[in-house]
Amino acid sequence: MPTLHWIGKDKVFNHHLDVPFRVLEHSYGFDQGTQIESETKSGNKIIHGDNLDALKALLPEYEGRIKCIYIDPPYNTGKTGWVYNDNVNHPQMKKWIGEVVGGEDEDLTTHDKWLCMMVPRIQLLKKLLQKDGLLFISINDTEVGNLRLLCDEIFGRRNLITQLIWNSEGNTDNQFEIKVNHEYILCYVSDVNYKSQAIGKVIDHNTREDSNLWKGIADNNINKNSPANPPDVIELPKGFPCTEKELFYAAKVLDDNFFEITKKEKFISDAVKKKYSIEHLSGLPIKLDDMEVSDFKLVKPCRIYGGFANRKKLDQFIKSGLHPIIEKNSPMEFYLNRNAAVRYRKKNETPQNILSVLRNFGTTEKMRTELKKLGIRFDYPKPMELIKYLISIGASPHDSIILDSFAGSGTTGHSVIKLNQEDGGNRKFILIQLDEIDKEGNPYNVAEEITSKRIKKVIGEMSLFNSVGFDYYEIGQPLFNEDGSLNENVGEEKIRNYIFYTETKTPLKETKNKDNKYFLSKHNDTVYYFNYEAGRVTTLSHEFLSTITTKGEQYIIYADHCVLTLEFMSKRNIVFKKIPRDITRF
Repeated sequence: MPTLHWIGKDKVFNHHLDVPFRVLEHSYGFDQGTQIESETKSGNKIIHGDNLDALKALLPEYEGRIKCIYIDPPYNTGKTGWVYNDNVNHPQMKKWIGEVVGGEDEDLTTHDKWLCMMVPRIQLLKKLLQKDGLLFISINDTEVGNLRLLCDEIFGRRNLITQLIWNSEGNTDNQFEIKVNHEYILCYVSDVNYKSQAIGKVIDHNTREDSNLWKGIADNNINKNSPANPPDVIELPKGFPCTEKELFYAAKVLDDNFFEITKKEKFISDAVKKKYSIEHLSGLPIKLDDMEVSDFKLVKPCRIYGGFANRKKLDQFIKSGLHPIIEKNSPMEFYLNRNAAVRYRKKNETPQNILSVLRNFGTTEKMRTELKKLGIRFDYPKPMELIKYLISIGASPHDSIILDSFAGSGTTGHSVIKLNQEDGGNRKFILIQLDEIDKEGNPYNVAEEITSKRIKKVIGEMSLFNSVGFDYYEIGQPLFNEDGSLNENVGEEKIRNYIFYTETKTPLKETKNKDNKYFLSKHNDTVYYFNYEAGRVTTLSHEFLSTITTKGEQYIIYADHCVLTLEFMSKRNIVFKKIPRDITRF
């Protein structure tokens, strides 16, 4: 598989492992149309800060739990002055690249810088996705080639679902020789083995109005004149159904040579058709007996010759006495149409028709106008209909979590709210947004002034005060001090959450277990304790063990010191971990 190389790659490819773990600090909640101090625990989050820090901070609660991620990262076009600054020269980004890449940063092209910025973020996004989770990334021609190679390397080439093309319907008045009116959306699944579960059953709204997909019916021709479906004889029995009340086709008389040639070539070639004066529509079967239909059924058996897909299922249908057979939990039956083509029809409770070219999903211009009506100015918002459609593909209505780490104007959050209103779903959103720089060079809090402002207004406009809330967070302090010690200022609760996550890769949940106050939880028959108190040295001792009430096969206990013997602990399956030395960093 081809790989991408650029200046700084060796410094940043595993940089996500070195990013200090910072806690999320709750700033306020928004519940029933009111800003409150306490957490709403609604599951919806807006996070203000660098998405690299925010993604790392989400791991203890969300690793392997996000169903759908949509991001609209900077396109690296070099433009400035945007509310969402599409530029790798953001002061915070320049500082980060200088620190991580070091002296090489002076030699970096804008492509190198852009890739250095994207790598650790995509690495963390992959960790957050559940196995059947989908990642959608909007991008244009400037970086689409680099981004695809990069994602192939991080996700694995086989996990690429598709490269969608969005007909943006914009930029047609630009001065380039070729008018650019499209962008790309890369789509990757976390684990290709879960591909069938990952992709939602949705129908592109450009699908023809008369399509059977809208009726929940699959209706297809099984006649295939190709080497992949070598020709053979099938005898259709008396009573075989037909769409026509009356129908008659005379039998075609053929010699043995015809069958020898077509069997050898594995299809009926044009030359053979011409030689034997076969003037029927391409692919339709040849009638070896008179085909006579009366009252919508064959009057007598009729042998047909041709190539057929679904041959085994057709045989099952005939052997069943022409009763519907079950295919993937749906009844399936076969019939003849007016051209004597053999077709099948089955119910499709969850029809799907996802097209690779996305058309008529709104425009940036229209979305910008809609935002103005909400009192929000944002130059390049993605249209909500586009994001709603992508979320419908990537996330089921129930309990799915959708993440956008380049949240901008908050279209992803708006789309989640709108979809839930339309189908009664319970999807949750997490939006992350970094400060931008205004025209005067001052930091501008997009997360508060635009992202959360929009979500508040949307909740009000849709009268959803009683059903939609969110919590707003800032990026807090690092969990560890520079000397490696625990930063006690972050609070014991956040430290406990972190410890349990590093041990189990699962979030710590509240428990009613009446154990001692150092008890964390029980997981896979292992019981965890964090014997820690700020400003005091703790000891794993016999006295501490006497306070334990939860039974398990193994005990993992953190403390500052241990006075138990190794022999004693080994017999009782006790594992001592020293604070802070044995606390895992990630």
